Amino acid sequence: MLRELQPAGVSAPQGARPLRRRVITEVDVEQAETPRREGLRARKRRATENAIETSAVKLALEHGVEHVTVEAICEMADISRSTFFNYFAGRDYAIVGRAISIPEGDDAFVVLDSCPENLTLGILRLVFAAIGHNNVNTEVARLRAQLIAEQPEAGRMALVTLMESAHQLTGTAAAWLFAHPEHAKLDSPVREATLAASLAHGVISAQLGEWMQGEGDIAADEQDLERMMQEYRILIG
Repeated sequence: MLRELQPAGVSAPQGARPLRRRVITEVDVEQAETPRREGLRARKRRATENAIETSAVKLALEHGVEHVTVEAICEMADISRSTFFNYFAGRDYAIVGRAISIPEGDDAFVVLDSCPENLTLGILRLVFAAIGHNNVNTEVARLRAQLIAEQPEAGRMALVTLMESAHQLTGTAAAWLFAHPEHAKLDSPVREATLAASLAHGVISAQLGEWMQGEGDIAADEQDLERMMQEYRILIG
């Protein structure tokens, strides 16, 4: 799933280092809307990221999250310590997933502007644009689900990263609504942004259950996310 907008009372994960903000380009926006075939360099980078995450979660399942070290992760993933920190700001992020570093201002607004009448979809596009790809590794997803079910500490760690991402997404969406009041549907931009970000998280969480049934890397299809949002509307009535 970041240190720039840390919620009050939440301490940094173990060994965390500040992450650089990722500048979103028009290519990222197009990628978030319509997945394209990745180039060789992007595939190699994602393969390394998958190896780090898989190693981290397997070690946590075997030894317990409190006993996992960056050195052990690097040894299992066959990478250097410097390579590890090129991908993850700290050990906890490799185990339960990193919070997403959401850009502010125009970099984020260009994504939200792509679907001004559907803030939740805009937030979902912003998430994938900030990540830089639309792929979900099913093995990592299944291992993390198992880890959180078996070890309460892993669940608490995951909640920290969720709060970090939610804090930034809500703040960015609220800022966009203040800048574009013509697109607001509620009287309070902050409340609308909070609800839209919560819905986006629910959509991804629900869809993740289906993604975990697959094998390897699965491209997140926006149509699946829109279908999940429609099912929310059916439930609401």
